[in-house]
Amino acid sequence: MFKKIIYSVVVVIIWPTFCFSQFGNLGKKLQDKAAEAIKEKVIEKTDEKQSEYDTSSFNYAIAFLDKTESFQNQQKGERLVKTAGFLIKESNEKSDSEKARDLYELGRINYSKRNYYLGEIYLTGAKIAYELIPATSDPVYLKTLGSLGLLYSDMGRFDKAEELTLAAKQGWEATNGKSSSGYAAEANNAGVLAFNQGNYSEAEKLLRASKGYIGSVEGKASTPYAIALNNLGILYQYMGRYSESLNEINQCLTIAEEELRDNSGTYVQFLTNKALVQQEMGDYTGAEATYEQALDLQTSRLKLNRKSDPDYAHMLNNLASLYTEVGKLEEAEKLLKESLEIYINKFSEDHLSTATAKSDLGKLFLYQGKYQEAEPELVSAHGVMVSKLGEEHPKTVKAKENLAVVYWKTGAIDKASEYFDLALGSSLAFINKYFPPLSEVEKTKYWDQLKPRFYTYYNFVIENADSNPELLEKFINYRIATKGLLLSATTKIRNAILNSGNQDLVDLYEQWQDQKRMLATYYSFSKAEISEQKINIDSLESAANDSEKLLSEKSSDFANSFISSEITYQEVANQLSADAALVEIVHLPIFNNSLSTAHTYVAILLDQKGKPRLVRLPDGTDFDAKSFKLYKNLIKQKLPDEYSYNQFWQPIANELGSVSKVWLSPDGVYNQVNLNTLRKPSGGYFISDYDLRIVGNPKDLMNKEKSKTKTASKALLVGFPNYGSSDVTPLPGTKKEVQMVSEALGTQTYRTELLMENEATESAIKGVSQPGIMHIATHGFFLEDQESGGKVFGVQIDQARSNPLLRAGLMLAGASGALESQSFDRSDNGILTAYEAMNLSLTATDLVVLSACETGKGDIKSGEGVYGLQRAFMVAGASKMIMSLWKVDDEATQKLMSQFYDLWVTKHQPIQTAFRNAQLSLMKSYDHPYYWGAFVMVE
Repeated sequence: MFKKIIYSVVVVIIWPTFCFSQFGNLGKKLQDKAAEAIKEKVIEKTDEKQSEYDTSSFNYAIAFLDKTESFQNQQKGERLVKTAGFLIKESNEKSDSEKARDLYELGRINYSKRNYYLGEIYLTGAKIAYELIPATSDPVYLKTLGSLGLLYSDMGRFDKAEELTLAAKQGWEATNGKSSSGYAAEANNAGVLAFNQGNYSEAEKLLRASKGYIGSVEGKASTPYAIALNNLGILYQYMGRYSESLNEINQCLTIAEEELRDNSGTYVQFLTNKALVQQEMGDYTGAEATYEQALDLQTSRLKLNRKSDPDYAHMLNNLASLYTEVGKLEEAEKLLKESLEIYINKFSEDHLSTATAKSDLGKLFLYQGKYQEAEPELVSAHGVMVSKLGEEHPKTVKAKENLAVVYWKTGAIDKASEYFDLALGSSLAFINKYFPPLSEVEKTKYWDQLKPRFYTYYNFVIENADSNPELLEKFINYRIATKGLLLSATTKIRNAILNSGNQDLVDLYEQWQDQKRMLATYYSFSKAEISEQKINIDSLESAANDSEKLLSEKSSDFANSFISSEITYQEVANQLSADAALVEIVHLPIFNNSLSTAHTYVAILLDQKGKPRLVRLPDGTDFDAKSFKLYKNLIKQKLPDEYSYNQFWQPIANELGSVSKVWLSPDGVYNQVNLNTLRKPSGGYFISDYDLRIVGNPKDLMNKEKSKTKTASKALLVGFPNYGSSDVTPLPGTKKEVQMVSEALGTQTYRTELLMENEATESAIKGVSQPGIMHIATHGFFLEDQESGGKVFGVQIDQARSNPLLRAGLMLAGASGALESQSFDRSDNGILTAYEAMNLSLTATDLVVLSACETGKGDIKSGEGVYGLQRAFMVAGASKMIMSLWKVDDEATQKLMSQFYDLWVTKHQPIQTAFRNAQLSLMKSYDHPYYWGAFVMVE
C-alpha cells in the first residue's frame, strides 16, 4: 500500500492534464484539487513513516581487510520516502527542521558517493542548522554527527572523527539510552575508529562492548550483529589472533547468509574477508574454496553477464593474488586477463579501472620475468593514470616505479634511473608534505607502503653501481632522507602543545593537523573527482602553509620538530675528520622480479676523500640466522670467537684503510652486535683499533657539535627498587652502583636525587623534568614477538604484539603486582614501558644510562632501528644513551660505571672517550667481552 501511494505521486505530476482537460476551467480546478489532496495524503504518510526511519536506520562502519566503508542499514522504501519529501514540499513550506534534514540527506548522499568535500559541507551545514533551531535531541541531528564522524574517519581526520562520534554516542545515550539502535551503532563506529587509528587494545574493548549492545538491541540474527562479528574478526586478524578472527567471521557469515545473501554485496565482501584471513594463515586450499564461493555467488546474485561486472573482476584479482602467492602463475595470468577483458568491455581502454587492471597484469608479467609482455601493459596504464590522476597521484607514482623496473630488467639503465628518480622524488615530497601531522601509527601505515619502493631502488643501484657510480650518490642521499623516518617526536611535541595552557596555540595546532590530513585525503583523488567536487587544492594548501608559519612563530618546539631540511652525503662527509669514516649499514630484502623474504646486507662508506663506496657483504643472507646466533652463543658461553670479525667486519675493514675513528649507522643485526667485541683472527679486539661512535642516521653527524654536555645540572639516580615480593629477584648490586654514581657526581656540579627501594617508583621517573643525567639500575625486559597467550610483567601479550614499545620496559618499585595484573594499562603499576618512556621530559638530558639487562633489545626494523627502550628515550629527547645488549655481570657493571663516571665527570674526558677508556680499563680485569662489552653508547 505504501509503495502504491509513492508511485501515484509521480503519476499525478504527469497524467492529470489530459484526464481533466475536457472540463475546461472546472477541469483545471478539479485537477488541482485532486493533486493537492493526493499531495497532502503523501505528506501525511511520509511524515508518519519519517520518525520510524529516523530512529531505525543507521550507518554501521565495517572493517575490511582491503578497504573500510560504511554500510547503510536502510529499511525498504526509505529512499522513496526521502525522494517524496524532496518532490512534494516546496522550500517555503518546509520548517527549519525539515531544511536541516534536507542538508543531512544531501550530505549523506554525497558521502556515500565518496564526495567528501561536498559531503562535509552539507553535513556541517545540517549540524549548524540543527544547533541553531535548536534541535540537538532530534534523531537526525544525532545521525548527522555520526555521519560526519564516519566521513572524517574515512578521510583520516581522526581527531574530528573521535569528537563527533563521541558526541553522537553520548547524544543517543541521553535521549534514547544505551538500549537504542543509535547508541549501538555509534559504539560500533567508535570501535572501528580506534581500529583505524591502530589502537588495537582500545578497539577490542569498544568492539566487544558494541557487540553486546547490538546483540541486545538489533538481535543476534541481525545484519548489524553480523557486522559487529566481522569487525572483531578483522581486528583479531591485525592482532595476529587468527583462530579467533576466523571464528568471528564464520559466525558473521552464518548470519549474513540469511540476512544479506540475496540482496547485498556486503555478504560477498565478508566472504572475501574470510578468504584473506585463510590466505594469511597459510590455508591456501581453504582460501581458494572461499574465493570460488564468493565468485559463484557474485555471478548468480547480480543475475548479470559476468563479463560486464566490475565487482566480479575485482574478485578475480583477489584470487589471482592467491595463485601468485602459491606459484600458480598461469592460473593467475588467466584470471587477470579475464578481469582486464571485463573492464575493457564495461568501460573503455582509457578508463582508470582498465588502467589498474593493465597494471596488475603487467606486474604479474614482471614477476614472471616476461619483461617484453609487461612493458606495453605498464606503459598504457601509466599514460592513462597521468591523464586522469596527474603526475603526483600515488597510483601514477607506482606506475612510474613499475616502468622503472621494466627498463632496469631490459637493460635501459638510464631510463630506469629517470623513472626511479621521479617515483622516489614524489615519495619524498609526500613525506615532507604530509608526514608531520600524522601520529606514529599513521606514519607507520604510510611508510609500510612507501618503503618497498626505496628497497627496490637500492637493489637496482647495488646491481648497477660499478658501471654507474653516480647511482650510489643518489642511494646514500635517499637513505639519509628516510632512515629512521618513524623515529620522531611527533607524539611528544603534540602533547607538549596540547598541555601548554595556550588555547590559541592548541587551536592553531589542531587546525593545521586537520588541514594536512584533509590534503592527504584529496591527494589520492583523481582530477575528475577534484573538479566535480569543486575542491580548491591551492586554497587548502595555502591555508595549511599559513597555519604552519604561525605555529613556527608561536612554538619553537614545533619549528624544530616539524620543519625539515634536506641534507646530502657531501654535507655529512664534511663533518668527518681526516682519520674518520662513516659506515652506513643497509639491511634490505633481495629483489628477484619482486622483493623477496630473503634479506642481505651492504655497507656504504663515506670519508673526506671523495665519493661514497659500496661494500657488498658476501654472506649477508646468513647474518640474521647463523652468524648472529653463533656470535650470541659464544658471548653467552664466554668462549673465544674467531669467526664473527671476518663475517661482520673484515670486508668493510678492507676498504677503510688506516682510519682510526668509525662512525657506525647500524641496521638490522648490527644493532645487536657490539663491533667493539669482535676479535681479530690475529688477536686483539676491534675496540683496540677503532674509536667506535654509533649514530642512528648519518645526518646525526650534523648535530655532533650541538650534542656536547647540556646545561642541566640535575642527576636522577634510580636503583635497588623494592619490587614488592620475591617473585622478582632483588638486585642488591644496583644499590651499591647508584650510591657510587651519586658520590662521583655529588662532588661535582650535579645536584643528585637518589631514589631507592620504595622511592624508586615509576611515577617518580615520569615526574622528573629535564635532568642532565638519568641513571636507572634495575631489571629490564623485552618480550619476543611470539604466538603466546597470557601476561608477562602485567602486559597482555596479544595486545603488546601489535606494539613492540609495549614489550620493552623497566621494572620499578611494586612491579611484582603487575605480574598478577588482569589487564595492562598505562597507570603507575611499577612497569615503565618504552611506550610510556617516549613522553618523558628529556630534551635537556645529555645522557641516559639504563644499567639493566638487555635494555638495548627490541624489535629490529630495517631502516628504523630498535623499537624498544632505545627508541623511546631518544624520542623523549636524550642526546646519548648507554644500554646493554645481553645480561650483565653485576660486579663488572659496577666497575665499568665507576670508571666511566670518574673519567667523564671528575677527569673531564669527552663522554665518548671516557666510555671507551672505561671499557679498555675493564678489559685488564676481564678478558672476555661478555664482561666489558655488554654496554654500548648510542648518539
